[in-house]
Amino acid sequence: MRRLPWLGLGITLAITPLFLQGYPLRLATEVVAWALAATSLAFLFRTTGLVSLGHAAFFGGGAYITALLVRENPAAYLLALPLAGASGFIAAVFLGLLGLRSHGIQFLMLTLAFSQLIYILVKQGFPEFTGGDDGLSGIPKPPGLDNPIAFYLVSLCLLGITLVAYSLLLRSPLGQVWDALRLNEKRLNSLGFNTHLYKLLAFGLSGALGALAGVVLASHRGFVHPHDLAWNTSGLLLVMAVVGGIRGIFSGTVGATALILLEAALSSYTDIWNLFIGLFLMGYVIFTLRSHQERGGVRGSATA
Repeated sequence: MRRLPWLGLGITLAITPLFLQGYPLRLATEVVAWALAATSLAFLFRTTGLVSLGHAAFFGGGAYITALLVRENPAAYLLALPLAGASGFIAAVFLGLLGLRSHGIQFLMLTLAFSQLIYILVKQGFPEFTGGDDGLSGIPKPPGLDNPIAFYLVSLCLLGITLVAYSLLLRSPLGQVWDALRLNEKRLNSLGFNTHLYKLLAFGLSGALGALAGVVLASHRGFVHPHDLAWNTSGLLLVMAVVGGIRGIFSGTVGATALILLEAALSSYTDIWNLFIGLFLMGYVIFTLRSHQERGGVRGSATA
């Protein structure tokens, strides 16, 4: 029963752009694309406890794969979706084979380095294919989804299916193993579980979802740019996941909605909107730390 008000709020926010259309509808579609990408990052933390600063490689990579395939042939979307997802999965597994033995800051820096490598290769390595610093434009929408409302609804359904699958996966035996992995990897390893394999699987699924989010982004915007692969894109995804409460199933959706709507509102009034978003994030961190300390204090006094 407690979830009903939140469910009603979510449905209201989802259908409101359909009546407003225009810019609100375009902004809502942007939220869906970023929500998928932020959810992929939150999923990695929820299942393994690892934080990545290289998810832009999967997000932007999926967008570029889409652009290269469908610019001349929109029917190639039938190939773009599975290819982007498979590429994200394979790239994440490859990176995991190199770095999942590490933890904390070492893993964070490895993912950042991988993302920057892809960024440089796309921007300077093969400009004849990737468009270099200009990116690639003229990306058509999937056949039958030229109408912005239809595209938004399909994208929203994809996000809904992702969140339902996320929830079911966490409740499954596999999800319980991931929970144990995040809480105490050494103990799980001592019980005979191949924790490295479970981490590889989680990282692979996270990369695949990030790449699928890139497909939605490229189809929605109609262009891709090397900025989609840059480190600050990874940082923005991480901020979205954290603001939404990184362990929650809806963390990516909540965080993406909050930041994108906040940016849209502030940028229409001032050119220094980044300053106010920074103040918002500082206030959020301070509030979160205080609430954690208060809860810890209550628990400590109750135990005493």
